[in-house]
Amino acid sequence: MKPIPALFLLGLALGAAGCAPPAEAPPAAAPAQRPSSADMTPGLNEKEPDTCKAVQLKGLIGQPSGMLRTLSAPGPVRVIAPDTVYDQEEYRSDRVNVFVDGADMIRYLSCG
Repeated sequence: MKPIPALFLLGLALGAAGCAPPAEAPPAAAPAQRPSSADMTPGLNEKEPDTCKAVQLKGLIGQPSGMLRTLSAPGPVRVIAPDTVYDQEEYRSDRVNVFVDGADMIRYLSCG
């Protein structure tokens, strides 16, 4: 039997060491955020007024969407089912968007 060269053993040891998992680094500290770092550009942080008067229908949240037929809405209404793609190019500030879940229950309202 021939002796195994030392160089081969060294290469084998280094190869096995490369398979070891890396040492865990301590978690990085979260960067501190100053309150003044928020973007305060006028117009970007102002809430749009309730142009569609959705607040009048706020009591419908949690109700079946069929309840919409029993009330007179302040303007046009669009019911949006889950996973439905709706066109933003048809935006109408006077229209109430009614978002329903899979059980046809009203989840939230928005203008558009």
